Amino acid sequence: MAKVIKALLNLGKLPYFDGTFIDGTEEEDTPLRSIAYHHDHVVEDFYLIQSKTNFIDALEMNLYLQERYKGKFLPPKRGGHRNELGGVTAKTIKSISNSLRVFLSWIEEEGLDWHEVTAVTLSDKAKEWLPVYRFKSYLIQRVKDGHIVRDTASLYISHVRQFYEWARRKLRVDKLPFKYKNVVIRKRRKDGELDFLVTSSKYDRGVQVTTSDLIIPKKYKQKSYEAAEGLIPFSLLEIKAFFGSNYMQSPSRKLWAELSLYTGLRAFEVAEFPENPVLDIEVDNRPVYSVIVNGKYDKSRIIMIPRKLMVSLNNYKNSHNRLHRAKKWDKNFGTDKPRNLFINRSGKPISESSVSNLTSKVKSELSDTEINFERSFHELRSTFATSLTSFMLEKSFPLGFIQYKLMTLMGHSNFSTTVKYINYSRSVTFEEQMKDWVDKVFLDLTDKLLTESEHLNSEV
Repeated sequence: MAKVIKALLNLGKLPYFDGTFIDGTEEEDTPLRSIAYHHDHVVEDFYLIQSKTNFIDALEMNLYLQERYKGKFLPPKRGGHRNELGGVTAKTIKSISNSLRVFLSWIEEEGLDWHEVTAVTLSDKAKEWLPVYRFKSYLIQRVKDGHIVRDTASLYISHVRQFYEWARRKLRVDKLPFKYKNVVIRKRRKDGELDFLVTSSKYDRGVQVTTSDLIIPKKYKQKSYEAAEGLIPFSLLEIKAFFGSNYMQSPSRKLWAELSLYTGLRAFEVAEFPENPVLDIEVDNRPVYSVIVNGKYDKSRIIMIPRKLMVSLNNYKNSHNRLHRAKKWDKNFGTDKPRNLFINRSGKPISESSVSNLTSKVKSELSDTEINFERSFHELRSTFATSLTSFMLEKSFPLGFIQYKLMTLMGHSNFSTTVKYINYSRSVTFEEQMKDWVDKVFLDLTDKLLTESEHLNSEV
């Protein structure tokens, strides 16, 4: 079975043979010469695919992953996250490699060759027997069986489709096994009139989009994943069990979780949280601090940090252990690069996975108890959103302000996502103990929210 591994990889420029050999000897009949680079670019945790039974195919896929990372094939869209070489980030490589691992493992189990791209006849029925379409059917069945959700299946098939596009460009296959087609999407306004923003005489009053039949149809979206999925906040019992676990007694881990729970940060935003905004409240004593963070697609937004959390952040910032790691950071990157607040033992940024894995570690610890802890780290962010929304509704803030404030604090690019949190919070009543907790958590934010609300209303 194929698997994904992390490896130290040099993806530098201008490779050359440096005159040495990998095994350190020159007496061998067929020595392997060592490669060096005029310009090094070392990636400590590059995700590669490993397969003992399908070594060649794994190598092909790993070459594809490297070209995606270098930006030589399908570089990120404008505004998307990039690495220093201009390609996709290591986080994206991890996602792609996992999709290809699933595909390669399935290929191995079925005894198929992914290079097979030509059907016996041109009929659609014959095409369905090609490996990539059989993989599509396999994913659909997994969605039907409830093993994965449609979004996950769509991600898998999308990554596989892109791999085939690369293979065609590199002449690994003679042609693409699937075809793209242009379709026109008509759109009308709710009042029945045409929306002229998307009207085109050439395309019959609609917009043209390119699609393929190698997709997971929307009809396979599982009914169990309704709008409230992922919006349900932690209960007070779950919060106490989570922070009371042995694993969460580490000061840094506790702060990772509190940043998400009290400010709505995503896991990667916690990992990249900067040092500079952390202040000493004895010098700057405010009930709430506004901090700029970079979110998805490098979009910046302002979050609100309560005073109690700022105290904890500042204490951690100036702790002996953290100051020792800060010195290592300066040694690695120089003093010109602003430090992250959270630094690993090597003096480098912590990984997103270190943050997101907190809940799974606690889940393992609590598995022998009566507490059924089935939570993800992202649900801490959801707890912040639903709790703050409930708090503002309880304080009778205008609905328009609640919508605006929640969208800006969460960094949502789509207003419909914000509405889901609001609709959920309006339809659910917290138990009294949870309500008391919410009131205490967001008490420091009250005056600032009131000021912003009044200012916004005065401008309308």
